[in-house]
Amino acid sequence: MSGGDLFDALPPAAPATLRQRLSYARTLAVWEAAAQAPEAVARRLPSRLGRAWYLGAPPRQRAQVRRNLARVVPEAGGRELTDLVREAYVGYARYWVDAFRLHRMDGAAVVAAATAEGLEYVDAVRDAGQGGIFATGHLGSWDVGAFFTTQRRWGMVVVAEVVEPRALYERFVRLREEAGIAVIPLVRGGDLLGELEHRVRESGALATLLADRDLTRQGPIVEFFGEPCRLPPGPAALARRTGLPVHVGAFLAAGDGYHGVVHAPIEVADLDVVDGTQAVARELQALIGRFPTQWHVFVPNWLADREPDHPVVHAWRAGEDWRPLARADRRGHTGEVST
Repeated sequence: MSGGDLFDALPPAAPATLRQRLSYARTLAVWEAAAQAPEAVARRLPSRLGRAWYLGAPPRQRAQVRRNLARVVPEAGGRELTDLVREAYVGYARYWVDAFRLHRMDGAAVVAAATAEGLEYVDAVRDAGQGGIFATGHLGSWDVGAFFTTQRRWGMVVVAEVVEPRALYERFVRLREEAGIAVIPLVRGGDLLGELEHRVRESGALATLLADRDLTRQGPIVEFFGEPCRLPPGPAALARRTGLPVHVGAFLAAGDGYHGVVHAPIEVADLDVVDGTQAVARELQALIGRFPTQWHVFVPNWLADREPDHPVVHAWRAGEDWRPLARADRRGHTGEVST
């Protein structure tokens, strides 16, 4: 399913609000400016846009980014943490500039500008003619990373949240499909796991899932940077259904180029969804810890910020073992995919 067929299969969109229309207009203006900018100008855009974004961001958002990064880099002091937050805005601006320029990128040039470690793990799976499972985070330039994988013929299929206004979602889907990336919409009530399993088994696709942010508030509660956090169960649930290992990796900005990282595959098919998700979380934690300012989660993510009255949070704050309570949280035992 692609293009118009994919859009036709979505539930009807609600009329865009004035705020959504204004946001879309601003996004479109930046998109066109970044897309049309000469290469030399585009290289300078992330730093300028990111620093302006940091200065103009709502204080509440900056405070949340600071809380998130304080968990990732607990040893950072006040001034150092402030610098990390500022650079995180620059990193996120780099992601957007890269995404907006994706349709102008040349595959061979992207490959030439990239270094990598661990690609052989996925290459081995693809060379054997098998599908696979790839878990990543809101880390680095993942759209460019997906484009990079098309040059290696990994057959990547990604899941995309259906955002509003719908015109923005459709524009992003077309951008990714034009780059050779297959897209499946995240629709509440749909059998997304079944569709991913079909793509992996029948088409040999590399099912790629963002695994560091749970949109549903239904994910299993696992330990993430020392705190209880709900994370998406999708990679672990898909591994249980297919028997395949999970590859965890990311595509990071590195100067004017990129650096791809793929960890050794982890075997989680025989684990329950909670333990499998915990195993994926450990790998993601290692990646994010290496590149904290390229982690683009600017919203509440940990349980203490999202569900402060949850019994698990009370136990964690009291220094008690919160894991039995987390396992008793039945919401986290589903296989629903988030992104």
